[in-house]
Amino acid sequence: MTREDFVARWRTRQSEWARIGALVDGARVCEDVLQDFEAVTRAEDDAELSLSEAAAETGYSGDHLRRLHRLGKLPAYRKGRNLFFRSGDLPRKPTAPSLSPYDPVADARRVISQRQEER
Repeated sequence: MTREDFVARWRTRQSEWARIGALVDGARVCEDVLQDFEAVTRAEDDAELSLSEAAAETGYSGDHLRRLHRLGKLPAYRKGRNLFFRSGDLPRKPTAPSLSPYDPVADARRVISQRQEER
């Protein structure tokens, strides 16, 4: 099941239930939604990615992913000469915290206050 299938299925149910004024068992509805959501995440995790697609998805270079596979740290399989990875097995590159732009005026004030404290 894809994300689009998931949304379409539950939008259809929503409109159908609204049209007939259905009163439903909330626990059963939640269970159905969670089962469908788990099916979506399983399908996304099982997606097969080529080396270049995996590199784009993770933020790591293809060489690095190939090295991780060669060292046995990242499972992959070959189709001919090409490596393919399961999306759920891929590492995610940590994102760097966004740095605020350099403010020369604030920096100058900080330097002046440090020099005045030294005196």
